[in-house]
Amino acid sequence: MSSAVIFPAQPEQILKGLGKLWTSLGQEEKHQGRPTVLRACAMTLIAATDEEDSGFSASQTISELMREHPSRGIVLAVSQQAERGVEARILAQCWKPFGKAQQICCEQIEITSRPENWPNIGPILIGLTAADLPVVLWCRHKAALSPSATADQKAGLLAVMNLATKIIIDTKGEDATQAIELLAKWRAERRLVADLEWTRLTRWRQPIAQIFDNPSTDSSFSKFGSIEVSYTDEKPCPSVFYIAGWLSAPYGAKVAFKKVEGYGPGLHGITLRSPSETIEFERTSCDCMSLRSTKGRERKYNFNDSTLYTLMNEELSVLGPDPAFNAAFARAEELLDGR
Repeated sequence: MSSAVIFPAQPEQILKGLGKLWTSLGQEEKHQGRPTVLRACAMTLIAATDEEDSGFSASQTISELMREHPSRGIVLAVSQQAERGVEARILAQCWKPFGKAQQICCEQIEITSRPENWPNIGPILIGLTAADLPVVLWCRHKAALSPSATADQKAGLLAVMNLATKIIIDTKGEDATQAIELLAKWRAERRLVADLEWTRLTRWRQPIAQIFDNPSTDSSFSKFGSIEVSYTDEKPCPSVFYIAGWLSAPYGAKVAFKKVEGYGPGLHGITLRSPSETIEFERTSCDCMSLRSTKGRERKYNFNDSTLYTLMNEELSVLGPDPAFNAAFARAEELLDGR
């Protein structure tokens, strides 16, 4: 269900529209003899994007995420195709849990802005975040994140960032030096930041962690003093430094990087060496990973590209600091500086 377009997109007009929307939903349920709708919100989730689809894909992902993470979803779409300066549309995303008659609904606000109005987005958002709840910014505004961003683009992004308790970006395909320097700058400003490129490493980290968490394993992780990380791109991408940082941070293991031919871009394989054992974990086809040990252990895993929904769902489950990422990131900075 949606309302008419709200123009200009002023906070008081948007909130008034939300009030009318909830009244309409309640009356509709009452007339049909159903329980009133349950309004759910645990955070404000803001997606800022300058993609050509005018925020459609971000909006779809937020709609899916609401079932696991009820939120007031706000999509900020910056587009040259926008007919007006800044306009808004409000929706209610509703669903019924299995076996229940009552609908659960979350609010979604879609704000479309022309690029020249992007610096004015911040004041509009101040009145729209849900009071006393976390504010998560999922930044997909590539132009504002670019080293060549204009002063206006940076100002608009900063205004939105200043409202957020957590900032999520995706450095997939980005230059590792620029990406890590940007995140380091934000971390130095005491911002809580996350990278979906780190989240993609869960499929690599879990099998390795399970080896050493197994009580029957006779090898201590501290004995693996040599680590080799292989990749297929011309230069190591951020995930290569993240996995190397995660593996070497606890005991200061030596790290080597190696370019190889493989099955797709990015991280290809990991080799851990101790005096008594070598463990190899690498992609062996487009959809398969193999974990092997010189002590005879071998296991295969599926390799599937994670969807944005899967990655965001995992990242939104950690609204506070992520100690594993913090340690890996700090070590990744050292490895990057040492190259």
